Amino acid sequence: MKIREHLNATATAGDPGELLAAVPHLMGFHPQSSIVVVHVDLEQRRTGALMRLDLPAADDYESYGAQLASLIERGQPDGIILVCYGDSGAPPGGGVPLGDRSAAPTHRELPHRALIEYVLGELAGGPVAVLGTAYVDGGLWWTYDCDHPGCRPAGGVPLPDPSVGAAADVAARAALAGRRTLASRRELERAVRGPTGAAEKAMVAVIERVDRELAAEALADGVEAVRDRTLALARSQLTLFAEGRSDPSDDEVARLSLGAADLLVRDQFLALHGADPAAWLGLLTTLARRTPDARAAAICSVVAWVAYQQGDGALANVALDRVLSIDPRHTMAQLLCHCIEGQVSPSHIKAMTRDAVGAAQRARKEVSGAGAA
Repeated sequence: MKIREHLNATATAGDPGELLAAVPHLMGFHPQSSIVVVHVDLEQRRTGALMRLDLPAADDYESYGAQLASLIERGQPDGIILVCYGDSGAPPGGGVPLGDRSAAPTHRELPHRALIEYVLGELAGGPVAVLGTAYVDGGLWWTYDCDHPGCRPAGGVPLPDPSVGAAADVAARAALAGRRTLASRRELERAVRGPTGAAEKAMVAVIERVDRELAAEALADGVEAVRDRTLALARSQLTLFAEGRSDPSDDEVARLSLGAADLLVRDQFLALHGADPAAWLGLLTTLARRTPDARAAAICSVVAWVAYQQGDGALANVALDRVLSIDPRHTMAQLLCHCIEGQVSPSHIKAMTRDAVGAAQRARKEVSGAGAA
């Protein structure tokens, strides 16, 4: 089966183990205590979107299973693969586990079996085909689909060595795009977490000063001049970032983060023309990490939107978490949450963004032309 990667590259998995080994690299981190739904396009024989949720308490399996099945059907995939993850995260050393496997669960003791059965029951007879199920923990995997020892050894099957096969292909291309696979979602959260302590206090002072300077600049030269300079700064920093030479000053971080709060500048950020996608997302993530919470909602919402357009749902979700912790009513964050929950594809988000930004630019030109007349 072909594995769809970020930006539509593909790798080929020769067996279920190779596909499971590639999942963390597709997500950007090793899932823990999670259920992951892998969408599959049966005609193209390739994976599509991935959806990760925290596992529920055992008492909630039935209601959770019904809700999850509804969410899956809403996304309208041809088929899915369901994977539950234990709480061990990445295998020790990132490779194939060694040593005694006597403590591993037998096929009749696999955790979360009841949850899988509830989801399968809800999806039975519906339009979505369940192509397989698996449990992964500590570098080993089992299938819920078969009780025969030949297809599910009681001690589990080691995941393939991550340095070879489909997992290696996906990881290598992720690295070329500036991404690495993190040990956990918590580590991913740190990628967009703002400064704290003295660093936060100092950056708040910088942003307040730059905000006053931008207001004076707008009064002197006009708002459009301020917007143009902010976009020019974004493009120059993107060029430097793509070359590995970007180290924006605090003032530059402040100007760009404040610019994201201007809706017209924000829209340009969402669909920056000619942008190197990986470099642009990397620069935006850097800005979010250096912006204090008091002013971070706008830039983090841009990170989330751009990340989702690029198929990086994991980064989009942690950026959204930060936005909504700052401003629970943030309009764009709520819109993107609804899109993600409704399983709107990244390609549709990208097309929608392009069309909306284009329409806004045309409307502005028409208004400007009418005013000049």
